[in-house]
Amino acid sequence: MLMKQIIRDFFTYSKSNRNGVLVLLIVIFLILIYLTFSYKLFPPDREDFSKLDARFKSFSDSLQQQNDSLDLPEEHKGLYIPKQYKKENSPAKGERFNFNPNNLSAEDWKRLGLSDKQIKVIHHYEEKGGKFKTKEDVKKMYCIKEEQYLSLEPFIDIPKEEKRKFAKDSVANPFAKALAAKVSEPIVLVDINSADSIELITIHGIKGFYAKEIIKYRKLLGGFVSKEQLFELYKFDTVKYNMAEKYITIDVSMTKKININTCTDKELKHPYLKWNSVKAIINYRKAHGKFKTIDEIKKTDLVDDETYRKIAPYLTID
Repeated sequence: MLMKQIIRDFFTYSKSNRNGVLVLLIVIFLILIYLTFSYKLFPPDREDFSKLDARFKSFSDSLQQQNDSLDLPEEHKGLYIPKQYKKENSPAKGERFNFNPNNLSAEDWKRLGLSDKQIKVIHHYEEKGGKFKTKEDVKKMYCIKEEQYLSLEPFIDIPKEEKRKFAKDSVANPFAKALAAKVSEPIVLVDINSADSIELITIHGIKGFYAKEIIKYRKLLGGFVSKEQLFELYKFDTVKYNMAEKYITIDVSMTKKININTCTDKELKHPYLKWNSVKAIINYRKAHGKFKTIDEIKKTDLVDDETYRKIAPYLTID
């Protein structure tokens, strides 16, 4: 009975409680009414964006004019292009007239639309003895962009007699004569397994960079076993190989051999073997004893036929 009384007292509102709830409901109701009708009773002030619209239109018009002057593709129009870009990277239009690029005055280059910086580079090239023998020689000037050259190319006019003079001079040129004589000299073979960088650069097509690369890669390999390994050098292509191949010989006896029956994993490290293949060879030897033949390394399943073909000349079991 006592428990029943306690429960009834807990869930029964007193008069003051009921009054409080009534007041709260009235306040909530009034707030809802205010929120519903206040927008109509007190409309917010409208912002005047006309000045902002005018400024944006002015900016958009100036941007369009700038882009039009750059002669951009349709998909790029409307993008912001800085003035600096326009000045340095867009080809100047200029006048178009037939011209001989050799010893052309700065004023005429300017008429063609070239900048002072471009003209300075061209004149420096001529001061060093450079000549424009063909239209393509103008294209080779790094200061002239591709699109600018294409607009100038139809107007480049090098007289025929000047072309003949260039051809005659090239034959009379001592350097050209020396080069012709060098071609007729007997071929001197260079062993790329023993040559130093000075000897290597005497090979046709081998410059200082590739002389260093050959020596560096030779050290990693333990020596070359075929000329075709030169293709493994960075950007050494067929053109360079065809120039150099007949001047190269290889003394295979100088190749460093690795004894797979006694070597450590570090000693077996080689450009043709991945590290997991090295570990597999060493572990196979530990599990099965010494290798009887070199081709047993293929039993590790981590040395495929192509890898074996490349690495076999560098291995021994003796």
